[in-house]
Amino acid sequence: MFDTQPIWMFATVLGPVVLGAIIAYALLARRRLSPREKRERDAATRRLYDEESSKHS
Repeated sequence: MFDTQPIWMFATVLGPVVLGAIIAYALLARRRLSPREKRERDAATRRLYDEESSKHS
């Protein structure tokens, strides 16, 4: 019969290591917003809040 213990060992050891590496890569590779993009994002957020508050007034 086939021994599955080495497979489970790899799954329980390498699984979290691979997952951690993927999460670390995603956090490090995440693109930062430029100052212009931040201003545009903030202006759009303010506009949405203003529109929403004017509906309830």
